[in-house]
Amino acid sequence: MKAMSVGMIFGIIFAILVMVMILVFGSDVIVSIFCMGNDAQTQKTIQNLQTFVDDLYLLPSGSGDYFTLNLPRDSKICFVNTTYPGPVFYPDPLKTWDPDRVYQKIIKDEGYNIWYHHCSGQSGGKIDHLYIGKEDTKNFCAKPGMKLYLENVGRWVAIIED
Repeated sequence: MKAMSVGMIFGIIFAILVMVMILVFGSDVIVSIFCMGNDAQTQKTIQNLQTFVDDLYLLPSGSGDYFTLNLPRDSKICFVNTTYPGPVFYPDPLKTWDPDRVYQKIIKDEGYNIWYHHCSGQSGGKIDHLYIGKEDTKNFCAKPGMKLYLENVGRWVAIIED
């Protein structure tokens, strides 16, 4: 059996070092690529919800249908009453709405009716014609795959958790 040359050994060591450097310093890039994909999926779900609400708003009062949230595993959308964005606690911690005071002020000042958690942070938004439930419905968060019932109640579309 012929022994490996010194140049071959240094080549193998150099290749291993390069792979380790790529894994160590490239992991943030790899994670951010997956994060961008999750954020894009969250934004797409919000756009689909906006379109769904717009279409339902044009139908006669009393019309309703189900919408399934197609969110990534680590995301959630919270539906908030803009006049009272305060915390609401539920037995299910994923459904609990518990923002800090800064976020409550932003929601109230900007008129946001959704607040969503995604891998790169939290953001708010407003879906036109959407009202969070009827008089007895409180702020809540919806997890991935949750079905929501939306109903045209005349002046707006009410979202009712199912």
